[in-house]
Amino acid sequence: MEDFRSISVTSEIVGGKKQLKVRNPAGYPMIGIGAQGAVFRLSSDRCVKVYEDSRTAFWESKALKAAEEVPYFPKLYETGDKYVIMEYLPGPNLRDYLADNPGLTESFAAQLLGIVKAMRKLKFARIDTRTGHIIVTEGGKLKVIDHSGAYRTIRRAPFMLFKSLERDGGLRVFLKYVAEHDPKLYGKWRKKRIEGVDLADIPRLPRPEKLLHRAT
Repeated sequence: MEDFRSISVTSEIVGGKKQLKVRNPAGYPMIGIGAQGAVFRLSSDRCVKVYEDSRTAFWESKALKAAEEVPYFPKLYETGDKYVIMEYLPGPNLRDYLADNPGLTESFAAQLLGIVKAMRKLKFARIDTRTGHIIVTEGGKLKVIDHSGAYRTIRRAPFMLFKSLERDGGLRVFLKYVAEHDPKLYGKWRKKRIEGVDLADIPRLPRPEKLLHRAT
């Protein structure tokens, strides 16, 4: 195979919407594509994300470097102008996992809270993710991907996570767990004003006493 650096990602406007175009003469299998770049598997334990914009690669690598000691994040191996080589994470994302295995477990709820707390400790500007960006790895361990907006998007509560968990049927279990194990944080979430998101799009967070009463 050719060097992965021969892979390029550009964009074009189709029907008024941006679409990424991938040129992959290296022939590495593409395992994912999003709004900012495409991911290719390099080996059994490594993958490379190739970005359209070098600034996006910079911010992704900055977040992964900051999280090097945090088990909820993939390992970072190498960075370049428009690429980041990181740990390959086998397994489905949490959205697909819950579709096949309905019901959020307490272990997953605890790990989701751990992810949010880790983002707070790392001083990310975006304390948020979604179930489609969380990988269920071997042994039921969760790891979160896609951190290019960690320092660029301001969101002080995990509103995207709430929305995706509501859609996937796991929101009440998660909120119950947080209300029980970190009531102070749960109270902060209830008071937060939503930055740049329509209130109608975000699930209501019930009072802790109602949540715990209904969930028992």
